[in-house]
Amino acid sequence: MKNIYSILPLLLIPIFTMGQKDTTKIVERAKDIVRVEENNNQTNVKFPGGSVVVNHFGDTVTSVTIGQKRFEILEDSNHRSTRIRMVHVPRERFKGHWAGVDLGLNNFFSKPFNSELPDDARFMDLNAGKSVAVGLNLLQYNIGLQKNHHTIGLVTGMGLSFNNYRLDSQNILTRDEQGNTSYVVTDRIVKKNKLATTFLTVPLLLEFQIPTSSGYPVFINGGLYSGFKLGSHTKMVYSDNNGKEKEKSRSDLNINSFKYGVTIRGGYRFVKLYASCDLSRLFQAGQGPELYPWNIGIMLVAF
Repeated sequence: MKNIYSILPLLLIPIFTMGQKDTTKIVERAKDIVRVEENNNQTNVKFPGGSVVVNHFGDTVTSVTIGQKRFEILEDSNHRSTRIRMVHVPRERFKGHWAGVDLGLNNFFSKPFNSELPDDARFMDLNAGKSVAVGLNLLQYNIGLQKNHHTIGLVTGMGLSFNNYRLDSQNILTRDEQGNTSYVVTDRIVKKNKLATTFLTVPLLLEFQIPTSSGYPVFINGGLYSGFKLGSHTKMVYSDNNGKEKEKSRSDLNINSFKYGVTIRGGYRFVKLYASCDLSRLFQAGQGPELYPWNIGIMLVAF
């Protein structure tokens, strides 16, 4: 019990330093925040976000849990040495993998798994190494599908997808007299020529997780997503005798206002990969070349 009495003051210091005008209210608040449970085997001090356990028997003298980390203080049978072991505490409910920041590269399919552009779409040829996709997945909602386990579930949420298509040509995107997406060839030196789109994205994913000894699961999920266009624009950077000149246009290029597609994600700990492919056209049917965007990349940061 010496351990518990030495830890309690440390837990209560922040409470009593908040003010001393009304000691009664502070003590009542301390009782609400810190709860002590004791039985013949152990004493458990619980506080928001963690707990401190003192066992009366066994090698584990004290354990401190903060969030999903548990620190166990162990003594050998002769009480001659003490060591600290950190243990990852498994989640008590299912949590999927969607929220975070994605970074990838864009490209087009003209047909399923065929990246060769038809003749009427050659003006959309990309510099794939500079066609960057960024996903900012802000919201996530998890639905566990198991009663006693937490390894299978549905994941949905909401995010923003920013897609930059870096054109590898002197072709400037425009609309022709019939209102179709077309191009004009400029006689100026083009240093940068891109089409950018922004979509609000909503996924529906089925995820499977495989527990590991480290406490971090191997996961894979896949499913559908839909997107609603928030905006699109083109940007050109010219270079001539007068230096660099930028030109930005938000004119309508017949980008579809709604898109849908399939996606798959998988990973372990800090390594997380994803791939997505639109099943809807980039341009409205009959008003532009038949192209289906896809991108592949990594999840940089998980929320």
